[in-house]
Amino acid sequence: MIRRIVLLVTIFILGFSTPALAAEVGTGKIEGQIISETDGGSSVVGQEVTLVIYLDDAEVSTAETEADDEGKFSFDNLSVGSGYGYQVKINYQSADYYSDWLIFTEGKTTRFAEVFVYDATLSDEAVKVAMAHTIIYVGEGSLEVKEYLVFVHESDRTYIGPTKDGQGGTLQLHLPSGATEVQLDMGLMDCCVSSNEEGFIETMPLMPGSREVAYSFKVAYDSGAYTFYQKVNYPLSKLDILIQGEGIEVVDGKLTMGAPLDIGGIMFNHLKGQDFTRGDTLVIQLSGLPQANQVGTMIWWTVLTLVALIGGLAVVYMRRRK
Repeated sequence: MIRRIVLLVTIFILGFSTPALAAEVGTGKIEGQIISETDGGSSVVGQEVTLVIYLDDAEVSTAETEADDEGKFSFDNLSVGSGYGYQVKINYQSADYYSDWLIFTEGKTTRFAEVFVYDATLSDEAVKVAMAHTIIYVGEGSLEVKEYLVFVHESDRTYIGPTKDGQGGTLQLHLPSGATEVQLDMGLMDCCVSSNEEGFIETMPLMPGSREVAYSFKVAYDSGAYTFYQKVNYPLSKLDILIQGEGIEVVDGKLTMGAPLDIGGIMFNHLKGQDFTRGDTLVIQLSGLPQANQVGTMIWWTVLTLVALIGGLAVVYMRRRK
């Protein structure tokens, strides 16, 4: 009986001691400062600062504090154990800014974090496209188009929208009428994209500097020709258009024809141009395209002809037997 009581008491004590050990206060400390990169920017005094805490790359909790009169902040009692990581997050004028990834290495219990922020702007006048590449793969009955653009925001402010048509968003990306199978390949996320009449709008804030964007889609055609329209939504410094095929005729007055390019054994027509302005529309007329149903139609009519011929011979044979 006494042994059972001792065992129960031991289990009772262990049951309370385990959570106590898990809740042990850490010895790590993160100090940091918010730095405004906008000339004459707004004050960051009292700005709310969030520390995101990760364990084995999974977010487990957060902590909050406020910046002081100099934009400085600190977080104490942090775990320095293996697997823990930290990142400082600040939502400043409707845009999120992050520090570098922070961990405590062996023997280190203090880390310093800088978070650079920018004042927000609703104007996209400083948004340009430094270069753009359009690659068109020609298939039977459809074109697969891949778009790659390098946006440059020549400002010391973060562009948060809205677009000129009054809809919320930042980058307007063009899709031709009838585009299908749209894929977001680089610099775009499904959560931050919405469609409109011209294509789709990306809603993530555009910070100063450059940003690469890539996406792809397909368009169908039902004859040997197709007119491809491409609208220029931002000032465009340099454009290259590659179109698969040697015998395809391409016409556009604003583009010049370069020498054909052999890329991986595939020949491409090369159109190029530069210094396009906002609102320009490029019209690319393709001819000599392979018709999707041409071969299939020929086979179908051949089969029908053979069936009719065999049927006719069978009728003649049966009549002769009678």
